[in-house]
Amino acid sequence: MSYDIEEHRHRFAVWTAGRAYARGGTGGGYSMANAKWLIETSQLRMFGTLSKLPEPEAIDAFVHERIAALIDVSRSMTYSKAAQKDESLPFVCTYGRAQKLVNIYLKTTIVCSQAHDDPAVSALHPPLDRVLLEALTALPGKEPSSVSTEFAKAIRAAKRQHGVRWTSFDKSAYVTYIDAIKLLQKGQPLWAVEEHWRPERIQDPSA
Repeated sequence: MSYDIEEHRHRFAVWTAGRAYARGGTGGGYSMANAKWLIETSQLRMFGTLSKLPEPEAIDAFVHERIAALIDVSRSMTYSKAAQKDESLPFVCTYGRAQKLVNIYLKTTIVCSQAHDDPAVSALHPPLDRVLLEALTALPGKEPSSVSTEFAKAIRAAKRQHGVRWTSFDKSAYVTYIDAIKLLQKGQPLWAVEEHWRPERIQDPSA
């Protein structure tokens, strides 16, 4: 296979997504090699171009399908503890970790490198983490005039019900936060909500 820009982009996306999803991970399964295996075996790589995205109204279902596919293939993964190399243990990939792998991969391959203003791209979900969610839950208090009452209620309810520890999120927690973000964005690209994300604030390994 010749080394072209698509392979170049894919390898970089594996690195960015793998680093993000593995934050704070212990017990095996969080290596870059496993991230690459999950992305490729779940067929996520096939959807790393704008032409593969469905219509904007189908993006939510598309993202959930990719997350579900990644979780499904992860069930065949096992790992061994350092002190028990002969014992294979099942690897558990939560919805929260899977969404990070999927959304960072698509962010790298499509949102940041192709048509960011395309309607389908604008509907792609932002990756959720503690830094972003803490910033969003603080908005109603810091900037009350810039956010709607609906968003304020939704984001506070999301934090109250699910907390902000994204690594343990199930589908319900993920959807609750994505729905709140949609209320904040009011039809604007969902990726743009990351104006509130500050990578320099990431200190906790699980942030």
